[in-house]
Formats: sequence, structure tokens, C-alpha cells
Amino acid sequence: MIGYVLSFLLGLGLGGLYPVLRRRRPVAVKLPAEELPAAELPAAVQESVTAFGEEVAALEFEAGGIEATPAVLKEYRAALDAYDRASAARMQPDALTALHDGRAAMIRLDARRNDRPIPIDALPPAAGPDRPRPLTDTGERHVSTGLGDGKTEVLIDRPEPGRPALVEVDVTGEGNFFLETVTRTEDLIATGISLISVIGGYHGRCYLPADATHLRVTTANSSNDHHWSTRIVPLKAAAALAPEHRGHGDEVLRHNGGPALVAVQFQSDSGWTVRYMCGCLRSWPDCDCRPPAWPKNTRGGDGVSGLHDGRRTLRLPRPGFLVIQEDDGGGSWYLTTQPVDIPPPSSSRRRGRRR
Repeated sequence: MIGYVLSFLLGLGLGGLYPVLRRRRPVAVKLPAEELPAAELPAAVQESVTAFGEEVAALEFEAGGIEATPAVLKEYRAALDAYDRASAARMQPDALTALHDGRAAMIRLDARRNDRPIPIDALPPAAGPDRPRPLTDTGERHVSTGLGDGKTEVLIDRPEPGRPALVEVDVTGEGNFFLETVTRTEDLIATGISLISVIGGYHGRCYLPADATHLRVTTANSSNDHHWSTRIVPLKAAAALAPEHRGHGDEVLRHNGGPALVAVQFQSDSGWTVRYMCGCLRSWPDCDCRPPAWPKNTRGGDGVSGLHDGRRTLRLPRPGFLVIQEDDGGGSWYLTTQPVDIPPPSSSRRRGRRR
């Protein structure tokens, strides 16, 4: 039903599309048995198609408005066309490919409307004989999965566009797994940072910078059961740092308090780092938040690292985030946080001061 509605709207032309879309919302309609198609998509895929239709229908966008440039209208048409193809699809790969295309168009549309860099080569085909499949079998948003050997780039669909995020990664089975960020836009193409390099199973969370547009996944020497999945979640989903906090491998924690010292204990067979990131999400020297007046001889710094087992002290000057990284993802850590009584700084701000 949804596909017929949007197909009709496309025939009306973009000038009259917005008012109608704002009044209509996708509605699931049960057809009589004799009218059912010969082949149906799995229920989970149908739900993904319906959800995408709701995303398109909920757009706060006027096709005849001042922001409706030719480039913006092109992305808008591409999203509508992709939804129409997805809703008309009778084969699962066709529906998933259409959802891929549609979500890529929506990401580019949002970037153009908000004057952000425009991702290019946004999404590869839904499946290929020589690459991992960069999507789930249901088309669920923010989630990508793959198996076998190969290399692929997955367009980052951020829950909060333009802001840093978290990527949750799960790997099962035997084989090599590598994950790195890529910036691929109309103005810049550059490989970013290496997030994960492991052999075998893995589970962890990594910090995803705002400037990354894609995740590049490379797998090698895979066993038959070597599968991976990524899920993009907002940064606010980070777990709160507890006074005593235990964990394993890569993680991102949220510090909600004031100045504090964290005793970091690591047990690992490889290298590891723990760094503080200010709540303003800018690194020194771009962060101009005034540092606290730490008592003389206060130990620690904004970042600590080690090789194998070790103990270090980390300073937390204000609310922010702890980014924990371990080379092989299998080590364990234990954090104990002790608040430090420091008078709050004055309202003046000094640029470029180290904490």
C-alpha cells in the first residue's frame, strides 16, 4: 500500500509532494488471501521497508522551498525512488539493495541541507561474490554485517548526524578482522584511524570521530563461521563511569562528575591506552575549556598507556569521556575513581592551555 501511495505522489511532481507527505503516514494494510503476492518478503524486512517509508514521510522539507536546490532535489527523488523499489520488491536482495540506496540518499540529503561534507560512493551493492555483505539480512538501520574474506566500506548512518558516535563491534569465528575509519567526500578522501585489528573473536565499543564518513572492514583467513557486525549508536549511549569499574578490551565511558583521578590497572598481552576527552568533544589545542587548578604534585595526565600489565593515573578535569583501547581486544582493566576537591574555575576562558 505504501509503495502505491508514494508512486502516485511521484507522479504528481515534487511541487505538491510535501503537503501530502506531511498528512500521510505509512499504514500496514492486510490484503485478502486471494490478493497476496506470489512471494512475500520476510516480516523483518517488511518492517524495515515500512520504517524507511516513515523516515521519508517525516522529512521536514518543502520541495518548493528556498533550500530545494537541484542537488537537494536529486537526493530527495533518489530516496523516494528507493522506497518505491523497496516496497515493490518481491525478492529479499532487491529490497535490501533499495534500502541501501535510499538510506544513502537520505544521508546525502541531510548533509546538503545542513552544509556538511557530502559522502561519495556511499554504499556498495547489497551483495557480491568476492566481498563481505555490508548489511543485515533484515535491512535494520545503523547495523551492518558480513562474513568471509574481503574488503568493504560501509557508509556511516549516524543517529545524530554531524556528531561523534560509538560503534559496537562483534566478531565470531576464526580469522583476521580489521576496522578503520575513512573520510570519503566530494572534497576529501583520506584514511582515518585504525579502530580494531584482531584475530578471532571480539566484542567492544570504539569512539567514532565526527569527520569519518565510512567504516572500512577487511577480513582474511576466515573460517566458515567468521562473521562480523557493527552497530552505530549515539555517544550519549556510553555507560557512566562508576567509582569502581571493571571491563575488557575496547570501551567508551562517560564521566559526569568534576575533577577526579582515575587509577587505571590493566592486565594485557599487548599494548593499551586510556585517554580523556573533554565533554566539548574538542581535543587540545582546540579545546579552550579552562583547566582546573590541580594541587601541586598531582600525578597523571590526560592520557596514559602501557605494554602488558601496568598501573597508571589519569586526570579527569571535568565531565567528558574515557576512551579505552587495547591492541588485541582481549585484556581486562579495572578503574577506581577518586574525586579531587578543587574550587571551580572562574568564568574566564583561556585558549590553548593544557589541562
